[in-house]
Amino acid sequence: MSAPLVLAGASSALVAGATGSLHCALMCGPLACAGLPKGAGRQAAMVAWHAGRLSGYVALGLALGSVGTGLSRALAVSVQPVLPWLMAAGLVATALELGKRLRPLPFAHRLSSAMVRAAARLHPAWRSFVIGLATPLLPCGLLAGVFLAAMATGGALGGGALMGAFALGAVPALASTQAGAGLGARWPTLSWAMRRAVPLFAAGVLVYRAVLATTLGPACR
Repeated sequence: MSAPLVLAGASSALVAGATGSLHCALMCGPLACAGLPKGAGRQAAMVAWHAGRLSGYVALGLALGSVGTGLSRALAVSVQPVLPWLMAAGLVATALELGKRLRPLPFAHRLSSAMVRAAARLHPAWRSFVIGLATPLLPCGLLAGVFLAAMATGGALGGGALMGAFALGAVPALASTQAGAGLGARWPTLSWAMRRAVPLFAAGVLVYRAVLATTLGPACR
């Protein structure tokens, strides 16, 4: 996958992560705060959780991108044009809260549960790192689209960059949750509207760009 395509995929994923971050904060918020010490060492544990989360997303993206390489060769076609459509589908699923209906994959659920149990015996910073590392294994409609998009990059580098950018986009909302700034608790109506309107708007932008690229060709990229 060329550098411009890697950058384009990562930028789209960053937008998807940022616009879906309210959903991420509600879903991963309790896990983001789990095990954080109350006093000294809390900030270090928070940083460790985000480092673990980013590491988990990048590692999974590298693996999914590598799988996508094999699929692309087997199909003998480029699946990269479907990247924005996959992420747009994930954003629509997020806006409609379809992720609540997804059942966790058995192996993913067992692995994440085992990681969280094992982390309970560790130092707070390492405990937070391991818990953050487990977050990509949670069932999520938006993540399903991003996982498929990572595979569609057709390469480990593209998959890792895409997943890392997506994870990075949600950092501000998750960090605010850890700091105690609960938007949903303070303004529930505004939070409800934003959780739906913002992902739908971002999905529309991605679809518009995809249609424009298909219509006008490389000149518009």
